[in-house]
Amino acid sequence: MEHAGADKAASVGDAVRFGHLENLAAMLLQAEAFVLELEGEPAGELDGLVQRAERMQADEILTGEAAMWAATPVVYGGQTLGLLVLQTPEPRPVPDEGQRAMILQLAKVAGDLVAGAQAQRTCADQVRMLDMIEDMSGIGWWRMDKHKNSARCSRRVREIHGLQPDQTVFELRAGVGHYDPKDKALLEAALDNALETGEGYNLRMRLNSPDGKQRTVMSHAVSEKDANGEVCGVFGVFRDVTDQEAVVAKLRRNEARYRLLAENVSDVITRVKMDGSSKYISPAIQSVLGWTLEEMSGQSTDYVYREDRHKVLGAIQNAVKSGKPTRLEHRAVHRDGRILWVECTFKALRDEHGEVDDVVVVIRDATQRKLLEGEVIEAKERAEKAAEAKTEFLANMSHELRTPLTSVIGYSGLLKNSPGLTPTQRLYGDRIAASSEALLMVINDILDYSKLEADAVELENAPFDLRQRITDTVGIIESQCAAKGLGLTVDMDARLPEILSGDASRLRQVLLNFLSNAVKFTATGSVGVKAFGAETEDGRYRLRVEVSDTGIGLSHEKGELIFGRFTQADASTTRVYGGTGLGLAISRRLIELMDGRVGYESEPGKGATFWFEVPLDFDFALPVSVAADTVPDIGVRGRILMVDDAEANRELVKIILGTLGLEVETACNGVEAVAAVRRGDFDLVLMDVHMPEMDGLAATREIRQQARDKHLPILALTANVGGEQVQKCLDAGMDGHLPKPIQVGDLAQTLKKWLQSQ
Repeated sequence: MEHAGADKAASVGDAVRFGHLENLAAMLLQAEAFVLELEGEPAGELDGLVQRAERMQADEILTGEAAMWAATPVVYGGQTLGLLVLQTPEPRPVPDEGQRAMILQLAKVAGDLVAGAQAQRTCADQVRMLDMIEDMSGIGWWRMDKHKNSARCSRRVREIHGLQPDQTVFELRAGVGHYDPKDKALLEAALDNALETGEGYNLRMRLNSPDGKQRTVMSHAVSEKDANGEVCGVFGVFRDVTDQEAVVAKLRRNEARYRLLAENVSDVITRVKMDGSSKYISPAIQSVLGWTLEEMSGQSTDYVYREDRHKVLGAIQNAVKSGKPTRLEHRAVHRDGRILWVECTFKALRDEHGEVDDVVVVIRDATQRKLLEGEVIEAKERAEKAAEAKTEFLANMSHELRTPLTSVIGYSGLLKNSPGLTPTQRLYGDRIAASSEALLMVINDILDYSKLEADAVELENAPFDLRQRITDTVGIIESQCAAKGLGLTVDMDARLPEILSGDASRLRQVLLNFLSNAVKFTATGSVGVKAFGAETEDGRYRLRVEVSDTGIGLSHEKGELIFGRFTQADASTTRVYGGTGLGLAISRRLIELMDGRVGYESEPGKGATFWFEVPLDFDFALPVSVAADTVPDIGVRGRILMVDDAEANRELVKIILGTLGLEVETACNGVEAVAAVRRGDFDLVLMDVHMPEMDGLAATREIRQQARDKHLPILALTANVGGEQVQKCLDAGMDGHLPKPIQVGDLAQTLKKWLQSQ
């Protein structure tokens, strides 16, 4: 037999501890004693014993079961209340006759203790219920003792009369002086008459409250008499009716105090039996629903909308089962036929034996709130539609801006590399390229933030060469540093892994944003990049990259703002340095999506250091396609069909593909593309999406329908870059997606991949 000992006993759920009982058990039996009540839910091995206790005889003792030495029922008044459990730290023999007698005697003591504890709980529940009703109704009570020349009152009465909150007994006339002089005389006369003759009173008076305001109160009092019929005191209730005056209903002396209170609140209070009938419904039912108890024939569900009646009965059953208040909103039928919404709170009440007697239900009219909820839902739907319209607008504007930018960026690139340009002409070309790239960054920032707000950004997880990515990204801003005479340093820890796995393009985007800001806000000095990290306990690598500059810096107060959308450290910053104010907000959201962190260190006039940390996977083999970041001769030949409704874009792509050694034919819409594929022998199609007569999606579906026996690679080359838009291209039968403006390196690598697979 396993003995749990004191530690085990202390961990048993719902065990009731009685100090005297434990001391007796320790002295008489050298055992630890505790009681498990039938109403509790004991844990572990003792659960089965508690369920058996109710079926055991009063003098029956169990031994050698469930990690205990002995156990016997706890009985009081012929009713089993629980189980007395005795545990010892060491195994002991079965109790002898003397020990059995002492165990049964301890069980009797436990019965008295448990019954007393349950009675105290019942009393405490009633007090809590009265306090709750007092708080809900705003009604207080008071009692004067004629012989003791003292008074007692509830918390509500003490508060309104300005009496000490921690004092319970007062002088006989305490608080009377707070009333208006005319009403004070009336009250004192009524009290004198009640104490002398036994007649009660019902008064409406003005009270000067502690906050300096005059309140209107209703006070009702009755006299108390002793066994000889002599007046011994006065008991009364009163209510503050300043905000909502109401006539207190006629009271019956033989009704419980909670009934007196319930009949004077605006909410409906009813007591419902388990079969749905009601023995009491407060008069407020008539003002809320137009019904009376007599008209409802004693059935509390008569006012409930027929389709909701099962919900009400279910809520009552749940309140009984759980022992906790249960809330429910349901429809109700007004006497005039209107359908209303009500909110109900159900609370089960138990009698002195712990059995559920009935359920108190508080009913409140919720029709107006439901109407407001409907308006809120409608407003939410309008906001969602507006958000959809915004997304569609951004997508359309992105497309319309990217389409001409494709030509501007492409031709400016060709122009810069053209031989024979004068220095001035080359400068003009550089200015065009820089301006178009800046405009593209603005478009990308707005589109990226829109995706982040809609949680539509999907991160990739692919291996990449970390050092090469950092080197290439730094190379983008080398010319900007040189133009401003800034130094540029790169410090990469020798222990950095060669290959990491994550979203390299998004990391490059964040790093480039930090570098661009550093160059933008630095007039003299230098810009530096530092990369290092360490392996984490979960087998990943936590990379930290820092970008430092000697620029204008920023204060702590301004620094708290810069990671917000459309925000820069100063309003003049946009005018002087430009930018959308979205870059850092996007960077922070991207890094946080990767479970990383972003921060900065800076002082005004002393430069700044912006950093990010992000966990990445490592120890991956680097694919050949990742290692090649340059744009060499792709080494393959093929015949390409380029479909685009913009003539400038067709010419640009034709020039670029020509430099790669590819043969190109063009078409200006989907109809021409379908016809060209039908009569020509192409190795690949670059397909725009938005075109007149037949768009790229319809053209792709038509091409797939006609050539089922041969798969012709079709790649979208479009300014539509949203996730849903890319998916539409793939769903139409396209094999991949290339965004506009065209990145020559990406275009070359993609064409090489597909042409080699042919």
